[in-house]
Amino acid sequence: MGQGDNNMNTKTLTILLIKGPYVSEAADIALKTAIKAKCQGYNVNIFLYLDGTWVSHLTDDKTFNNSGDWLKRAIRKEVNVKMCERCSHARDLKKEDIIEGIEISGTYQFVDFLKNSYKVLTF
Repeated sequence: MGQGDNNMNTKTLTILLIKGPYVSEAADIALKTAIKAKCQGYNVNIFLYLDGTWVSHLTDDKTFNNSGDWLKRAIRKEVNVKMCERCSHARDLKKEDIIEGIEISGTYQFVDFLKNSYKVLTF
């Protein structure tokens, strides 16, 4: 059963994040959307893909808007976050270099997210 199957009254939103941080506001908007949806009762999945995997690497505090901080907030709110293994490997991102709570997986996991989602947004 998928993430959204735990409660038939709860819908699941999946967000595919393909843009890296600081190229545009896409990462910030995606993460704020995830948090807002979670607060409104949705189950939320985020799959970091392509340059979206860079958001997982923003572990240090910044004096400006930090997508990594938004990702940490989403994880604390129990947003399910996975990232593409191949994309991570291509960018030399290792488990010890990323924010805690993110699972590195294959794209087959994203397919499972799709199958169990009410809506899918791509940023």
